[in-house]
Amino acid sequence: MPPEKHPLFLSAERAEALAAWFSSDPNMVSLHLPVDPAGAYPALLEKLEREARAADARFNNLERDLERLSRYVRGQFVPAERRGLCAFSCAKHGVFEVFATPHAVHASLTVSERPDLRPLAALAGGHPRFLVLLADERRARLLEIYLHEPCALEEFENDFSGTAVAKLAARAEALSRRRRADRFVLGAEPVFASRLSAHLSPALKKNLILEPLLEPDRPMEAVTDRIVHNEREAHKLRQTVLVQHFLDELRQGGAVAGLEASAAALQQGCVKLLLIRDGYTKMGRCCPACGRLSVDHRNCPWCFRATDSLLDLVGELADRAAAAGIKVFRVRESAPFDQAGSIGVELGTPIAAPRPAVPTSRALRARYATKDGRASPLRPPR
Repeated sequence: MPPEKHPLFLSAERAEALAAWFSSDPNMVSLHLPVDPAGAYPALLEKLEREARAADARFNNLERDLERLSRYVRGQFVPAERRGLCAFSCAKHGVFEVFATPHAVHASLTVSERPDLRPLAALAGGHPRFLVLLADERRARLLEIYLHEPCALEEFENDFSGTAVAKLAARAEALSRRRRADRFVLGAEPVFASRLSAHLSPALKKNLILEPLLEPDRPMEAVTDRIVHNEREAHKLRQTVLVQHFLDELRQGGAVAGLEASAAALQQGCVKLLLIRDGYTKMGRCCPACGRLSVDHRNCPWCFRATDSLLDLVGELADRAAAAGIKVFRVRESAPFDQAGSIGVELGTPIAAPRPAVPTSRALRARYATKDGRASPLRPPR
């Protein structure tokens, strides 16, 4: 029997269903695995499993989940250009979900009543969801691309030289809303693109990207490469603006730079933007009692308990910032930002109460069901 296929594409519907999932017992296992080009990630999974078993006795009752995760990582996952894998297993309720990320994630293996979606929250602001329409007067294809992963949606063959072009535009608009798309890409030659865009609403035109070189016959891989190129170019432009604004604020006292100052500001709750050099990691300390983070305090300055070592303080800060609703932006190849310390925050108005030391899930409580009323595959049975 061939192994079961698990799509790595994360649709908005899947993301919402994962966020809404809740069990009365702590039996959802969440795996976040950085994927290295050398292929050492299966060994890292073994290490995570050993450490999890030693630190949390609950894993001894989750053999099926650990076995499913191990089998998938070793036998089904194809890394390609992917640098992060997030997998969620709850064998008791028949849940197994995976998705890939273009950037490395903070390595962890945890169990809880909910899936740990902190990497998803951290990625949400930096990667728009694209709905792509490739069309000419005879054929049309609709795709969705998110986190550098493509998904084929619909394909039509029709005479779009007349009134049918309005129906095609309406269908694209309906899918854009349903799939929660942030950008709409139209791949068509200029004359046809002009006719079709005339039937789009102002809201969709605002997020329209014209790609005259993309046609209905282009392979999905080529379309994805072009969209990824667009995404990277947009990221460079936004990075230039954000880094320059941060450096200006740093000179005027509206920002702080460096790991220790950034960690202090984040935990005081007076941050509106966190900037991190992509790939920057640093060990630190964490208080097991109150969760306070520090660079090198052997004893917690807040509750005076002995602190534990933390493998990736930068990653933990990013996770907590995303969970608290703070924008996180990863900077790539910026010498001025590297000289400032590779991490920094723009300051905002302090909140009335300190942010929680351990991030709480912002998941919705709603349960999801299919159109015919059956339970969603992510919905645990009552």
